[in-house]
Amino acid sequence: MGVERGAVPVLLWCLATTASIGVASLALRPVLRTAVPQDSIPVAADDGRGGRQAVTQTLPPPSAPATTPSTIVIEDPSSAFTHPSTPGTTRTSQAPPTQRTTAPAPRMVDGWTVTTGPDGVDVYLKSFRSDGGDAVIRIRAEVVSLVTATPRDGYSVSQAQTEPSRLVVQFVSGNGSAAFLVDCLWWQGGPHGEVTRIGN
Repeated sequence: MGVERGAVPVLLWCLATTASIGVASLALRPVLRTAVPQDSIPVAADDGRGGRQAVTQTLPPPSAPATTPSTIVIEDPSSAFTHPSTPGTTRTSQAPPTQRTTAPAPRMVDGWTVTTGPDGVDVYLKSFRSDGGDAVIRIRAEVVSLVTATPRDGYSVSQAQTEPSRLVVQFVSGNGSAAFLVDCLWWQGGPHGEVTRIGN
């Protein structure tokens, strides 16, 4: 069976068209691949006619695991720093308990008020009253020192100390007719003090 001459150009045109469509499909295939997300997965869906067709579902990009910062508390709050913990691990720290040191209550020894300093040394304190004036004496580590000395009206005050373990405070009247001596010293492992009147 021969082919009519008028049909040859039609056949050639169909073949050329088919070839161009094939070439275009091959050329566009890489472009179409990049248009579809690589993290998509095909899901079968019912098309309503009893059949199933492939549907592309796009998944959100995976997010990096978040790290929760945990604060490490160091004994010194000014040098505290934030250290990110590794996922799946928990780091906890606890500040050392604060130790409270309470000073022992003052006690009385022969009229002296005794307190213990931070270095463990006892401090002796006593107030002496006389008609010539008042003096407060302090003894620490066998050293006698004057805290305050207040003369009364008509009296003057002075002090004399020839050695660290003994101190004499003098209240003398204006005309020199009377004087009061406050004599304090560390003697035989303890504090001693007395007030002596001289003159009228």
